[in-house]
Amino acid sequence: MDYQKEFKKALLTQPHCILGKRGITKEFIQHVSKLLKRYKVIKIKTLKTFASQSNIKNIALETSKLTNSYLLDLRGKTFILSLEPIDKAN
Repeated sequence: MDYQKEFKKALLTQPHCILGKRGITKEFIQHVSKLLKRYKVIKIKTLKTFASQSNIKNIALETSKLTNSYLLDLRGKTFILSLEPIDKAN
């Protein structure tokens, strides 16, 4: 599987899931883990209600740590996670 192509595809598509006001719960982590197994690279959008309560970078790092994935990109309230680290420069 070419993670570089999957990353570019994830940049252009709609988010795979949305992190809402309930925050990072056990169910959310399980859902993100299932999505990562299926798609390998996923995009997550954070709603304003939750993003205003906490720093978005900390949210993305905590989510990646809890799902054993890598944070590839962070733009605004949207971030991309992957099962494998990739070089975005290519």
